[in-house]
Amino acid sequence: MKTMTRQLESWTGEFGRAYTDRNFGSPQEMDEWLAQDFGIHKSDLFRQFLSKQRIPSGRVLEVGCNIGLQLRLLGAANPNLELYGLDPQAYALAKGRELSPMVNFIPGSAFDLPFKDGYFDVVMTNNVLIHIHPADLPVALAEIYRSSGQYIFLSEYFSENPCEVNYRGNQGLLWKMNYMQRYMDLFPSLRCVQVRYLSYPSPDGQSEVTDQVCLLEKDRSQ
Repeated sequence: MKTMTRQLESWTGEFGRAYTDRNFGSPQEMDEWLAQDFGIHKSDLFRQFLSKQRIPSGRVLEVGCNIGLQLRLLGAANPNLELYGLDPQAYALAKGRELSPMVNFIPGSAFDLPFKDGYFDVVMTNNVLIHIHPADLPVALAEIYRSSGQYIFLSEYFSENPCEVNYRGNQGLLWKMNYMQRYMDLFPSLRCVQVRYLSYPSPDGQSEVTDQVCLLEKDRSQ
């Protein structure tokens, strides 16, 4: 892991370990928990965005996979995919290997993906870009773009105007913005295949959160 930021220091330490312990369960439990927020199961979102009809087979990488529950939901929705998960936190990877032997777990961060250009049919993030400082985001998006052969899937907190959000009493660990637009500003050849916005109460119950779920496609003629 060549790049270390304040955010990565948090996620690779006790703070990240506590996150893993809080989000420890089965894929089915996660699916039900997310459905309570979204009003739709994440497995159904995967069937809509990354269906067998759209992607009959291929390799998928989740950047920031934790213990691999989202990958397992995707694998159930589209069984023909070869699943890879990358995370900077050794504790999460160890738990993931124990619980999800069908996933290829790899240590690393979004800033330096250890794969050749276009190696994956899909590279995805699920509430991971939100934890990258905006100044560091272009490097991470460029690595995701480079490693994808065709699609980029993202499910991230949305705000038309970029803003920082207090995260569990901490500053400097979470931002909301239009992540789809950030990709398209950096890589104008990207095409939005499908996008959906899901709004639900924030964990503090005092406001509303909107998730942007999006599938972008690279122009493979270039």
